[in-house]
Amino acid sequence: MLKLLPANISNLIAAGEVVGRPASVVKELLENSIDAGADTIQLIVTDAGRTLIQVIDNGSGMTPGDAELCFERHATSKIDRAEDLESISTYGFRGEALASIAAVAHVTLKTRQADSEVGWQVEVSESRIISSHEVSSSIGSSFEVRNLFYNVPARRKFLKSDNTELRHIIQEFIRVAVIRPDLRFKMLSNGKVLYDLRTADNTKQRIYDLFGRELINSLVEIYTDTSVVKISGHIGKPESARKTPGNQYFFVNGRYFRSPYMHKAVMKAYEQLIPDDTLPTYFIFLETPLDRVDVNIHPTKSEVKFEDEQMIFEIIMASVRESLGKNSFVPSIDFDTEGMPEIPNMPARGALEHGREYIRMPRIDYDPLFNPFDIGKDREFSTIPSQIRPGGEEQEEQMLFEEREISRTSILRAGSSYILSQYGEAILLVHTSRARERIWYERYLSMLSEEKPLTQQTLFPRNIQLQSEDYLTLAEHLEELSKLGFDIRDFGGNSVAVYGVPLGYSVAEGDTPELLDSLVASLREQTFTADFAEYGEALARKLAISAARSHTGPLSDTQAQILVDELFDCKESGLTPDGHKCMSVITVKDLEKYL
Repeated sequence: MLKLLPANISNLIAAGEVVGRPASVVKELLENSIDAGADTIQLIVTDAGRTLIQVIDNGSGMTPGDAELCFERHATSKIDRAEDLESISTYGFRGEALASIAAVAHVTLKTRQADSEVGWQVEVSESRIISSHEVSSSIGSSFEVRNLFYNVPARRKFLKSDNTELRHIIQEFIRVAVIRPDLRFKMLSNGKVLYDLRTADNTKQRIYDLFGRELINSLVEIYTDTSVVKISGHIGKPESARKTPGNQYFFVNGRYFRSPYMHKAVMKAYEQLIPDDTLPTYFIFLETPLDRVDVNIHPTKSEVKFEDEQMIFEIIMASVRESLGKNSFVPSIDFDTEGMPEIPNMPARGALEHGREYIRMPRIDYDPLFNPFDIGKDREFSTIPSQIRPGGEEQEEQMLFEEREISRTSILRAGSSYILSQYGEAILLVHTSRARERIWYERYLSMLSEEKPLTQQTLFPRNIQLQSEDYLTLAEHLEELSKLGFDIRDFGGNSVAVYGVPLGYSVAEGDTPELLDSLVASLREQTFTADFAEYGEALARKLAISAARSHTGPLSDTQAQILVDELFDCKESGLTPDGHKCMSVITVKDLEKYL
C-alpha cells in the first residue's frame, strides 16, 4: 500500500545526500552568507563540527516570515521559473540545504534586516519549529548548528577523528575564501583562530594569505581568452609538484567544482615534466556564459556539465602548456638571436688558457659500505715491520684491516631498475624498487611487533612549516609514526620538528620536506581505526613503498649483491606487499625463445 512520507522523514532521507559530514554544513552556510550579500563572514566550529558549527555574517538578513519559511523544503529566493535554471549565478538555488540540516541537528537562527530595530530568532529540531520570537541581534544572520546527527546514531558513529573532520572543514572554507578575495573571512576552531583573512586586491594575494610565501613563489600565471571560455589563474612550477593531493582547484563563474576530466587536461600538459606519482598545484578560474554550463547535477553542486566540454579540455591543456613554455619549463628552440648577448666559447679540455692548462677535477672512488671496524675481536695485528721486530725473525705480516670480499655470484645491472644474477644454470632477474619494498615492509612489521624502532637522529632538529591540512593529518598520527622510527614532534603554528627518521630514509636537510610530503600522502590514503594493530600492517606497506621510492640512482656491484642477499633473507621474497613480483627466474628454455 502506497503512502506519503511525513515531512520530517523525507527531510531525513534528503539529508543523506546534502549533509554527509560537518564540512557539508559549513559549505552550505558559507555559500548562503555570500548569496545574502555579506562582506564579512565568521566561521566557528567546536569539536570539528560535532558540537557546534556557527556562521555569522553581515548580509541582508531575513524577515520573521522568511526566517521560518527558509527551513521548509524547496524554499528559495534564487529562482522563480524553470527558465532561471539555465542562468544560475548564485551558489544556492535548490532550497534543500537548510531543511536537510534542520532534519539532523538542533538549529538556531538569529537574523535582522537593516531597516528593523530588533531581530528574530527561530529554533528548529527534527524539521519542526520549536520557538520563534523577537531577539536583540546585529544586522545579518547567525546560524548555530548543534549536535549534528544526534538523531542518526549510525551516521554520527562513522564520522572520522576530529583532525580528519576539521581538515575537510578547512578544505571547504578555502574553496569558498579563495574565489572571493573581496570578502573578509575568519575561522575559529575550539576558540583558536585558524584564519583571519582581510580583503585582498586579487586572488594571488588571497592565495598568499591562505597558503603562505613558499607556495605563492612556486606559482606562475595562466591566462587565455577565447569565445568559448576565459581562463585565468595560477599553476605550479614542475619542481613544486607534490605527492599529496589537495592544491588542485577548478572554479567556473565563481563556483568550485570537481572534474577528473579537466584534471586530466592539466596532467597532460605536465607530461614528462613531473614524476608520474606527483600532482601539480593549480588554481584555474573559468568564465563561460551561464547558459553553457549546468550546475544542477548533484545536490552538493560540486559537479558541473559544460556544453563545449571537449573544446574546453583542449583550451585548458593548451593554456597550461603555453604558460609553462613562456616560463621556460618546456624545452624550446629559439632561432631569433638578434639583440641577444654573445655567449663566449669556453676552451676545450687540454687547451691553454692564460698560459695554464685546464685541469680536470680529480674523482675519488670509495666504497660507501666499507667498515674499517668490522673485524674479528680475536684477530691479532701489528703495525711494526717484520724486519725490525725483536729477535730479527721473519714473521708473517697480518694486515691492520682485512680485505673482505663479499661472497657473490656474477652480478649485472640493467639500468637502475633491474639486477641480473647467476642462479644455478638460470638467471635471476630482480626488480630493485620492488625488492626494497619487500625488505622495508618486513623491517617495519618487525619494528611494530617488537616495538623497537630503529631511528637515525638528525644532527639538529628541522622545523618544517606545513599547510593546515597536512599539519592536521601528520599531528593526528605522531604516536603511531613513532612506533615505526619517526621522531617527529608538534612545534605549533602548523609546523613540526623532525628529530629523526627510520633507517633507510635520507637525513639530508633538503630531503626532509619531500619525506613529510610522502608521509602525509601515505597517511591520507590509509583508512584508520581506533586500534593501531588493525591498520599497522597497511601503514607499513605504504611507508615501505615510500622508502623504496626515496632511493634513486644506480647501484654499485656491492650494493646490488647486498640487496639480493637481503631479499632472500625475507620471509616472502618473491612478492611485494601488494602482490607484485620482486624477481623472476629466466631458464635456458626461456632464453632459447629469443634466439
